[in-house]
Parts: sequence; structure tokens; C-alpha cells
Amino acid sequence: MEALEASATLRFTRISAQKARLAANLIRGKAVTEAKGILSFSPRKGAAILLKLLNSAVANAEGKNAGDPETLEVSKVWVNGGPVYKRQLARARGRADTIRKPTSHITIVVRENTEAKAQAQAKIEAMRAKKLKKAEDRKAGKAGEAPKTAKKSGN
Repeated sequence: MEALEASATLRFTRISAQKARLAANLIRGKAVTEAKGILSFSPRKGAAILLKLLNSAVANAEGKNAGDPETLEVSKVWVNGGPVYKRQLARARGRADTIRKPTSHITIVVRENTEAKAQAQAKIEAMRAKKLKKAEDRKAGKAGEAPKTAKKSGN
């Protein structure tokens, strides 16, 4: 079975590609829950942008019936440079300086981690088996014996 992938792309965002890549490198290859934690506590401007984009990618995965968002991982993140907006700033003696306002295109791809999904399924099955065993023990205890009374210690 092939792992499900979902992506989200943000284009023409007002951050330089170099600064956005610094935040993107923090989450590449991590689980989605871990990546969200890293981005939410990072002081970088790119982290806030990437967190919103990651939430969008997770929502896209849920739209594709990926199941549990905790089994998703960030498989690919890339940041490409977009067009640079150029503005003029008046300076002394009739001169002008060019102000560069870089933009970038950011893409995040999340995919289902099949190992994590299998571990989560095994954990759920173990919990169900434990509950069933506990319920059977409770039934066997009620049918076979009279309820035991607790001994009180005298002080």
C-alpha cells in the first residue's frame, strides 16, 4: 500500500528565501506534531509562516482521508525564491537608492508514516485486549465468588 501524500504551497510570501530556509531546515523529516512544537516556539519570522502552511498541509491530508494526523510526517519542504519587488528611496542631492523586497514560494509535503501508523494500530489493539481481559476477570470474579471485604487495621 502506498503512503498517502498531501501538500500545501504558499506563493509570493514576503520573506527572503534564505530566511525561510532556516526555519524549513528545522522541520524537514520530523513528525507533524514535533514539527508544530518546534515551529510554535521558534522566534524566526519564517517559523510562523511555515506553521500556518503546515496546518494547511495537514488539513489537506485529512481531506484525503489520511486518518490520524499524528501518523503524518513532513517528508519534503522546499523554499524557492520568487520575484523581487524593487522600490526607490529618495536620498540626498537628488539621488535614489533601490530597496529590494524579496519574495519566496514555499511548499510543504506531508505523508503518512506507515511505521507510525502500524505502531498506533498495535497500541490500540493492545489497549482493547487489556480492557477485554479486565472485563472478563471482573465477570469471572462476580460469578464465582462472593465479594471480598476489606480488612481494617485497628489503630
